[in-house]
Amino acid sequence: MARQNIAILGLGLIGGSLAFRLRDKGYRIIGFDVTEERMQTAFHLGAIDAVAESAAAAAEGCSFIFIATPVGAIVTTVQEISSYVNPGAIVTDVGSVKRPVVEGIAAMDPPFAFIGGHPMAGSERGGILAADSNLFENAVYVLTPTTATLLERERLHSLSNLLEKDLGSNVMIMEPGMHDEVVAAVSHLPHVAAAALVNALGQTAEKVPMALALAAGGFRDTTRVASGLPELWADICLHNRAPVLRSIAYLQDELETVQEALLSQDEASLREFFAEARTLRSQVPVAQRGLIPPSFELIVPVPDMPGAISAVTSLLASVDLNLKDIAIVRQREGEVGALSISLADGRSSDRALRLLQAEGYRAYRR
Repeated sequence: MARQNIAILGLGLIGGSLAFRLRDKGYRIIGFDVTEERMQTAFHLGAIDAVAESAAAAAEGCSFIFIATPVGAIVTTVQEISSYVNPGAIVTDVGSVKRPVVEGIAAMDPPFAFIGGHPMAGSERGGILAADSNLFENAVYVLTPTTATLLERERLHSLSNLLEKDLGSNVMIMEPGMHDEVVAAVSHLPHVAAAALVNALGQTAEKVPMALALAAGGFRDTTRVASGLPELWADICLHNRAPVLRSIAYLQDELETVQEALLSQDEASLREFFAEARTLRSQVPVAQRGLIPPSFELIVPVPDMPGAISAVTSLLASVDLNLKDIAIVRQREGEVGALSISLADGRSSDRALRLLQAEGYRAYRR
């Protein structure tokens, strides 16, 4: 039985992760990217079965077409492939902004079904080398269909089925404008705020150079997403401009509340501010992946002696625990240093913590 063809246009983090996962599930993946090197890398890594000469060539004969380009290129990509898409095919995108994309493609009145999509998963790292076939496991995957015709419902069911069964995602249906308001608050604003925090630290560091060296622990966790690709986030913010501006205004209101309380030395208002944030944060789901990538990090104090690091990594490898990242976060000559160990998911983190503590390490979660 011939394998079903799926085209993936754009082979960065999201497109590459889709390619790896869907190829593992038995689909034949046709890949295209405007960067020849990235396309060849995806092929040699085994993410795709074939390299296409153009987006149109990739789309021809495919049942599903995922557009994983930057937001600003999605509508023009649909225009480019429009004449080559089978009428029965489903075209979808993975952009984190939906309203301008959905409206732009609806105005084209394409002869095929287009269903806007956005996997609520990501990483502060980008590119095909950061792709992860498990990226979409237990992640919310938003779809933004525009009509409720029988044909659209059938196509919507087909796409939802692939996302839930093959990717392991949880599909949520939303209106495009509502989606953009929500992601402005839970994803786009946090990226802006994280970058602003780092840049504010930079101003302090101009006066006190040691500031950057002291910015570890909580500061690094809070600003992790500021490591995202600048061109990607500029593109996203510009295409979701109005909702992002509204979210920035809300943040400014909150900061002014704190500023006024500090100026007037109003302790009661400060306590209320922090208490409200604590209560609201307790309502945020912890078992579900979201737009801000989760951190499954353990801190493991180790003695400053030869073999200390390999002893920890060998112990974890002995039970098939794979480390995503490892770093020395504190090191003092002749004393105790600490390893920062990042694992793939919460279950792996739990296993590693139990094992390390059972072996006498004073390991703890960051």
